[in-house]
Amino acid sequence: MRRVFRAVHMLCMGFAAIVFLGQLAMVLMRYLLGFGFLEIQDAVNYAFATLVALSVAVSFDADKHVRVDVFRQNWSARTNRRVDWLGYLLLALPVFALMLWTAFPLVRSSWAILEGSPETGGLPGLFLVKTCLVILPALVVIFTLQKLFGAIRRNDS
Repeated sequence: MRRVFRAVHMLCMGFAAIVFLGQLAMVLMRYLLGFGFLEIQDAVNYAFATLVALSVAVSFDADKHVRVDVFRQNWSARTNRRVDWLGYLLLALPVFALMLWTAFPLVRSSWAILEGSPETGGLPGLFLVKTCLVILPALVVIFTLQKLFGAIRRNDS
């Protein structure tokens, strides 16, 4: 599982580079040369959407997700672990499982028509970007279950 998250992290870094370089190229072409390419704009949009979706799983895996550290800093490690477990059970699992359940029909229909850009002449492959709507919650659910089962196995209380 560690390799999967490392690969997703590397993908996120690649998509961040695409967003930065693509946006820079669009700005330079538009304002210095007076023209632009819809394909570059679509590539930046696709890369940004994928980056946002996949970075949620990466930040969750790196334990860098949002939490209220004002309270955590005064609690013991045991209390913090219990609060994390409650968050996994009551928030992460239900929310991301619901997201997976509701996104699947959208992604399936997008793949069925091989959905492309909504812009005329834009890039094909929007269905690949929409696939991240299934990959993101699946990764978070797997990670959450891994954390919970690991804690049960270690009998962390």
